[in-house]
Amino acid sequence: MAKIFKAEILGQEFTLRGDLEGDLIDQVAQLVNQKIQEVHSTLPTNNKTHLSIMAALNIAYDYLTVKAELDQLARLMDQKSRHWITKLEGWSENSSSTEDDLI
Repeated sequence: MAKIFKAEILGQEFTLRGDLEGDLIDQVAQLVNQKIQEVHSTLPTNNKTHLSIMAALNIAYDYLTVKAELDQLARLMDQKSRHWITKLEGWSENSSSTEDDLI
């Protein structure tokens, strides 16, 4: 069952519904407000729509940058895992033939 949360963005209260935890909703609202403030400090305008869109673009850029880094790390981990699995399989095959020789 979805929970209902209140979040304040640009001084306006929004009612949100979702399965998220309340603390996470608060963090999301803080992030959005922070990004809006960052945009406002470099682009002094009182147009809330413009500020909101620019903040959304900044958040999307940050998200895609982190996602690309995470995807790259996942590929690297997969590559390293395959490398070590191959080594372990080779070691296992070599050690089992040695055991057969001992019996």
